[in-house]
Amino acid sequence: MSKKNASHSYTPLSLQDPNESDKVGTTSDKLSRGQEIESPNSDHRRASMSDENSSSSFEMDSIDSLPQRRHLSRFRDISRFGVGTIFNSTYWNRYRIRYLVVTCILAVVAILVPLLVIKPWKHHYRLAPVTNDKVKAMPDEQPVWPIPRSFSFGNEKASLTPTFQIKVQSSDNEPLDPTLYPILHKAINRCMDRIQTKRSTTIIETNGYPSHSQDPSSLSELVIVIDNALAPLEYGVDESYSININNQPGPQPNQEGSMVHEELKRQKRAPTKEAIAVLKANTQFGIMNGLETFTQLIVATPGSDTLVPGQAVENILEIPNVPWQIQDKPQFSHRGILLDTSRNYFPVKDILRTLDAMSVVRLNVFHWHVLDQQTYPLVSESFPELTAKGAQRPDYVYTQNDVATIVRHGEELGIRVLPEFDSPGHAASWGRSYPNLTVCLDAQPHQKYAAEPPAGQLDPLEPFTYTVLDSLVKEWTAQFPDKQAHMGGDEINFNCWKTSDRLRDYIEHANHRAQYENALLPALTNAAPENNMRRTTSGKQSGEDKLLEVYLNRTFGMFLAQGKRPIVWEELALEHNLALPDSAIVQVWKNAANAKKVIAQGKPVILSSSEYWYLDCGAGQWLIGSQGHSWCQFASWQRLYSYSFTDQFNVEQQKMVYGGEVCMWAEQTDSSNLDSNLWPRSAAAAEVLWSGSRDDQENERPLMDAAKRLAAVRDRLVQMGVTAAPMYPSYCRHHPEGCLSPLN
Repeated sequence: MSKKNASHSYTPLSLQDPNESDKVGTTSDKLSRGQEIESPNSDHRRASMSDENSSSSFEMDSIDSLPQRRHLSRFRDISRFGVGTIFNSTYWNRYRIRYLVVTCILAVVAILVPLLVIKPWKHHYRLAPVTNDKVKAMPDEQPVWPIPRSFSFGNEKASLTPTFQIKVQSSDNEPLDPTLYPILHKAINRCMDRIQTKRSTTIIETNGYPSHSQDPSSLSELVIVIDNALAPLEYGVDESYSININNQPGPQPNQEGSMVHEELKRQKRAPTKEAIAVLKANTQFGIMNGLETFTQLIVATPGSDTLVPGQAVENILEIPNVPWQIQDKPQFSHRGILLDTSRNYFPVKDILRTLDAMSVVRLNVFHWHVLDQQTYPLVSESFPELTAKGAQRPDYVYTQNDVATIVRHGEELGIRVLPEFDSPGHAASWGRSYPNLTVCLDAQPHQKYAAEPPAGQLDPLEPFTYTVLDSLVKEWTAQFPDKQAHMGGDEINFNCWKTSDRLRDYIEHANHRAQYENALLPALTNAAPENNMRRTTSGKQSGEDKLLEVYLNRTFGMFLAQGKRPIVWEELALEHNLALPDSAIVQVWKNAANAKKVIAQGKPVILSSSEYWYLDCGAGQWLIGSQGHSWCQFASWQRLYSYSFTDQFNVEQQKMVYGGEVCMWAEQTDSSNLDSNLWPRSAAAAEVLWSGSRDDQENERPLMDAAKRLAAVRDRLVQMGVTAAPMYPSYCRHHPEGCLSPLN
C-alpha cells in the first residue's frame, strides 16, 4: 500500500483510567509550585524513553500500561501551563535539543519556500504588460502582423488604381522578368490575388474605416528592387526588406476617357499627386516578407454608400497614413512549428494549409516530427515493411511524392521543411516489421519502460539496426534537401535496454564491450573541425551512457557524411555523459533555464519551453483511467506572447539562440482540431520570433495592442480557409478596454 494512502492507528489521549483524575490534579498542584514531577514509575519511564531514543522511533504502548497512560496525561496537562513553566521542567530539559533542531528546520523552510517556489513561479508565468505608451503602435486601420522592427508613417492617403501592377528590377535598375524566377513569381501572384480579394469582398461592417473626405494620391504600381532572386533556402538566409511609399507632385490626370480619369470620376475625387511605392530586398525571401506587409497596409472600403442585394460593387483600396517608411528584418532566423504526424495522422492537405498559414505570419521552419513510437508513416523504398506494418492504416502514409509536394510548397513560401527521425527511444513502430531492431517492445507496465505507450527502443548492439539506418539516412537525405536534420534523442529509458541480456551485459561488464562493438558497422568519421566530438560533461561515464554513445557515434557519422548538421533534444546534452559533435544544435524543451546550461557547453539552442510554447498542454491526461490532470498548463496566446526567452541572457549568450518553435504534439489532435489548436496562438509566437518581445528602445510590447492586431490576423486566416479558434467573445473585438482582467 502506498504511504500516501496508508491508514494509521493512534491511541486517543482521552482514554484514561477514571482514577487518573486525582493524579492529574496532584500533578497540577506540583507544577503550580514549580516542582519537578516524578511518578512512582519514573525509573521505568526513563528507561523506556532511553530505549525509544536509542531506536529513533516512537511507538505508543498499550493503553493498559499505567506508566504510559500517566505519561500521556502528563503530556496533555503540560499544555495548560505557560512556556516558562515548561522550560523549567524536566521534560523540556530532556527534549530541548530536539525542539531547537525542529524549530531551525521550520525557519529555514519558511525562508526558502518564498525564494524557491513563489518567486520562480511568478517569473515563469508572468505576462507582458497590458498597455505600454512608450511603444510605438501601428495605426488601428493597418494592424500589421508581425509588427515591423522600425517604421514611421504620416497622415495622407494613396489610392490603388484599377490597373495597379507590380514590376521587378535589379539593383542596377535593369528590368527583370519575374517568370524566370519561379519563387519570386509565385510570391507576386499571391500578392495580386490577395489585393483582388480585398477589392471584391463584400464589406458589411463599415465602422472604423477611414472616411473618403481627404483626396488621395493615386498609386499605380509597386516597384520591386532585388539583388539575388535565386538565393538558396537555408538557415540564416537574408529575409530583410524595406518599404517606402511616398507622395510626390504629379500632373493632373484630366485626360478624358482614360481609366484613371473614369475611376476618379466614379469615386468623385480629383487627386493632385502620384504616389510611389518601392520594395527592396536582397533575396526573394525578403521580397516575400515585404509583400505580406504591403498587402496588410492596404485598406478596403465600400465603393458605394448603399449595398444593393445581388449587385457587385468593387471596393476602394487605399493605403492610409502615407508616407510610409519601413525597415524590417527578423530577430531570429529559426522560427518554427513542430507538428507530430505519428501519434495521429494528418493528410497532406492539412500540412499544406498549415504551411500557407505559417507564411502569413512569417514562420519559416516546418519541423516535421514524422516518426515516433506509435506509427511509422514515412514510406521507404529500401524497407517498405516499416510502413506496411508500422503505419496506422495502409492509406495513412506519406509517399515520396507526398514528401516532394510538401517540401516544394514550403520552399515556394520560404519555409524550410526540417524532418525529425526520433531515435533510439520512441521507436516501437520500427519493431512491428523487424522485431530484432527493438527491445522491450510493448513491455508492461509501460510507465517503467517508456514515457508513454507502447514501449520499445532501438537495439544499439544489433548489427541490423545500422544496416537499416544507413539506407534510411541516404533516403531521407534525398527527400529532404535542408542542410539540417533532427535526430531526436529524448526520453531514452535505460530500464528498457536492461530487459535485454546482451545490453545488460554490455552495461555491467566493461571487459565484454569490445566483442559487441566489433560486430557493428564502424562509426564514420568526418575530418571537418566543426564535427569534432566533445563530451557533454567530465567524470566517469556510466555503462548506460557508453551504450548510448555507441549508437550515437554511428548515427551522427551517417548524417554528417550526408552533409547534415544534427539537431538533438536537450537530454543528450544535459542528462548524459557522452560525446556530441561541435556542430550539434540543441532544442531545449523542459524549461527555459536549461538553455543557459546548454549554451555554457558552447552549443547553440532552439527554444521550445513547455512552460510557454507547448500547444497540447492543458487538454488533460489521455491515458484511460487517469484523473484527467495535465502535466503542463494550457498556454493562451497571451502566455505565448509573453515568452521573452532571451531577457536573462547576456549579449554573447543571445548570439547562441538560433530561434524557437511552438510544438504541436498530437496525442489529442488530428484533422478535426488541428487549425484551432495551432491558430491564432502560433501567430503570437511568430511575432516574438520576428519582432522580439521588446522594441528597439527595450520597451516591452503590450498585450492590448497585440490583441487588436492578432484579431485581424485571425480574420485573415479564416478568410484563407483556416479554422482558427476565436480569441474572445466578439464584444471584446470592438470593446477591448471593456474586457480587461480584474487584476489590471
